[in-house]
Amino acid sequence: MLKMQAGIGYVFMNELNGKPVFQGEILLCEDNNINQELISGRLTKLGLKIILAENGLEGVEKVKHRVNNGIKPFDLIFMDIYMPVMNGLEAAIEIGRLNTGTPVIAMTANSTPAEREEYALHGMTDCLNKPFTSQQLLDCLVKYIQPVYPQTGDQVNMNFDQNMIAQEEAKVKSKLIINFVRNNKNTYNEIVKAIDDGDIKLAHRLAHTLKGGAGLFEKTRLQNAAKDVEELLKNEENRVNESVMNLLKTELDAIIEEFEPLIVPVSKPEDSLSETNPAGAVKPQIREAEILALLDELEALLDGGDVRCQELIDRPSALNLGTLDSRSFPAADEIIQQIEFFDFVKAMETLAQHKKSWIQIVQGG
Repeated sequence: MLKMQAGIGYVFMNELNGKPVFQGEILLCEDNNINQELISGRLTKLGLKIILAENGLEGVEKVKHRVNNGIKPFDLIFMDIYMPVMNGLEAAIEIGRLNTGTPVIAMTANSTPAEREEYALHGMTDCLNKPFTSQQLLDCLVKYIQPVYPQTGDQVNMNFDQNMIAQEEAKVKSKLIINFVRNNKNTYNEIVKAIDDGDIKLAHRLAHTLKGGAGLFEKTRLQNAAKDVEELLKNEENRVNESVMNLLKTELDAIIEEFEPLIVPVSKPEDSLSETNPAGAVKPQIREAEILALLDELEALLDGGDVRCQELIDRPSALNLGTLDSRSFPAADEIIQQIEFFDFVKAMETLAQHKKSWIQIVQGG
């Protein structure tokens, strides 16, 4: 049976009159799709606007863009440590040189006193240990962002609708499983290749990421196997042996075998532009101007890495992506899946690729 890490609560509901507890913008530097999903979901439900960066260099560039264009700095930066292109430590140093005053919080499973000291030396203000509970995240936030509502006592506490949480977690579990299988089905071979190529830094990062994913699902045997490999690849030294690698492969294969039958194919949006629905009622046609406005709105959000683009999938108050089909905008299904998995860069590429040709067809050009 699939079991989620205790306290991981993907979505939690704010019952303070249904309004956000916080206001502000947070830069989340995180390359793992599962962690992006979980962390962004939590922060968004608290009223915060989340901007994603896939690696440290992208995070630095987003901060630098604001500095160069006179845009208000981020209120807080959450920084993963192990990322491709530029890791969290290097990124924190570069961000510190920009003198924005934004606190940088390390988000990591490695938080020994010595490691915390290293993070501080690289300009990181605080450390949030993965996996963290909802209350731990709140305790961290209130250190740096003033809540919208006055609070009594030393802690910000929230009431949780447990039924709502269970429903939301049930919806996201299938996506998390798909993400895990998709991201890790070939991880063992990627680690082996990285070691054979002498790229020990990459092999270490892959093992670290796999360890975190296994911990999310409380797969302790895989988590421990990945941890052992990670430890044997520390400091860019290759000390792995056949025994630990075989154990890693065995445990990973077992989890993939367990998860694959649980994957439910992603259903396509309803054929909303058909002339009639199953009940025989005539459906209204969507005007091209409305579609173009939706695409422009989506493009602006994707360009900023804003997770609010997910709200465009099924928002009830206006035209949404789920309403579109192959006749209204052929790439709608593909973009929806990319957005749901937080692959905003790919979604932006898909949108740009199809939007121009769609406009030409509409205009008869």
